[in-house]
Amino acid sequence: MSAPPSKWTRRDWIRASLIAGAAAGAGAVVGATAYSQLFPPTSRSEGELRQSFVYLSFPEDVWWNRFAGQDVRVTDFQDWQGALAVWNGRFKDGNWVSGTGYPALIIRLKRDDRYFQAPTDVPLPAGYSLAFDDPSRDLRIVAIFNRSTHLCCYPDWHVPHAIAPARDYIAPCPTYEVFGQDPIFDVCHGGQWDPLILEWAVNPQSGTRYVGARMVHGPGFGPLPALFVRAEQDVLYGEVFDPVWYSYCG
Repeated sequence: MSAPPSKWTRRDWIRASLIAGAAAGAGAVVGATAYSQLFPPTSRSEGELRQSFVYLSFPEDVWWNRFAGQDVRVTDFQDWQGALAVWNGRFKDGNWVSGTGYPALIIRLKRDDRYFQAPTDVPLPAGYSLAFDDPSRDLRIVAIFNRSTHLCCYPDWHVPHAIAPARDYIAPCPTYEVFGQDPIFDVCHGGQWDPLILEWAVNPQSGTRYVGARMVHGPGFGPLPALFVRAEQDVLYGEVFDPVWYSYCG
């Protein structure tokens, strides 16, 4: 099976979700084989390794496509805008090397301390935080690992779909209940996650505690893991504390 193209079509995204899902349900050995066939190893050495978040193109007409291949900047977003990006990816001749890095949803939240929640006992790398926060510019931005905790599909943020998210939430969802904004949505299976609430959970495959965006509608084993962020001259950079937080896809 060939590697996914650097500019994925909608069919590629759906195919990736379905194959990753089939792999996750078929057992560890088969799952790992299917996953490695779909995605090249993240240790591939070709190209430049970029520690900034970099915009990835999307097959539909979305606002961030004009930035594809560029660094994510905290000033790019309006309240509640989000974009698809990659962190720790490799780029060759200006193009993303498919299968490298961590796919992420970068989301600018409404900066309202009454509803935003994040734990304070996370062992963060120096200079990083769970959310980029700039009160002087009314900015708050989070980076969420873009792999569903149910069959590893690729959830979306405010991308038009024929299927609307369900509202029978299993936990408080201030993003919708207070601000009227759809949470992160897995259109393949219906899972939803609220980026306003970051909380501790346990990765059942490793027993590792991790922090992520609260799951407010299943299916899924829990929150979507968060990536740590900092900004330098408004360019958004990422980091992880423990890669095991993100290891549940095959």
